[in-house]
Amino acid sequence: MSKRIAAVAVLPARLGPKDAFELALSDPRLVVSDQSALWLSHLLLKLGRFLEDGRSVYDIEVTTRIDVAAWVDAPLSDGSRPSLATRHNRRSAASAGFRILRDLGLVDHDPTVDVDLPLRSRGRNTRPLSNDELAAGRAASIRTFTETRLPSAWALAEATATTHEIPRVLPCHVDLDGGTVVLCGSAKTEPRIATLTDWGISVLARRLDLVGPTDRSLTYEGKGSAASMQASSSMAIARILHEAGLRGDLSVKPESVRAWAGHRIWVETGRIESAATALGCRSLDTTAGIVGYEWAELA
Repeated sequence: MSKRIAAVAVLPARLGPKDAFELALSDPRLVVSDQSALWLSHLLLKLGRFLEDGRSVYDIEVTTRIDVAAWVDAPLSDGSRPSLATRHNRRSAASAGFRILRDLGLVDHDPTVDVDLPLRSRGRNTRPLSNDELAAGRAASIRTFTETRLPSAWALAEATATTHEIPRVLPCHVDLDGGTVVLCGSAKTEPRIATLTDWGISVLARRLDLVGPTDRSLTYEGKGSAASMQASSSMAIARILHEAGLRGDLSVKPESVRAWAGHRIWVETGRIESAATALGCRSLDTTAGIVGYEWAELA
């Protein structure tokens, strides 16, 4: 049970979904950015209201898969059916919410596990994550309040690092005050100084506090070959995507996090060259493929 909950004078014998999710979202150890906090709090508070007002569930511990599935499929405010993307986002938020509640000791089950949905798409080309999907990945990376390695790997991917570059980042490469990280480059990417997201700065600060000054990788704890290092980072990002409920889409892969960063830079600057520089790409054609645009769209 967290210090936050221990500080509460008396918890009710039955903790309703609304109060449970509000308590979870207010725990000071929950590391989320403004964007992720808005996404998570908006959906979890809606879930809490739905469980109590729509399903008459007044004890968070007795929430079932059927209750969560009913919310995932619930009509929108105008009575229309939610899109598949909305249903996936609802399930991802519910999964993140119950993960937090389990870590706080408020529940001991996950009613979202068997809530099945159709695949988002059947395309095989890698695409950038959407902002909501990125927020779901951030939430999924923090399995417990003490977890720092997985969210740090995700934070580096958000900063455009490839799975080759992620395990080669050392503590000395991170400048929290400047909000940057030095990336070593690879056979396919140029060495560069990349910009961290605000969320990335917060999780890397926690990781640096834990590992201290060292010449070891921030995220890779083994002593394997270069191939093993890259495979480990790829599996770490893939694991987070799976936990976030995103691996059902064949076009979502570990590269999709880095692609999100490139796409964001392209949208903000309007220049494919800016995205290429940030991603370390030597080819504008390669950059266009990563960020998900055809040259006809860029003209």
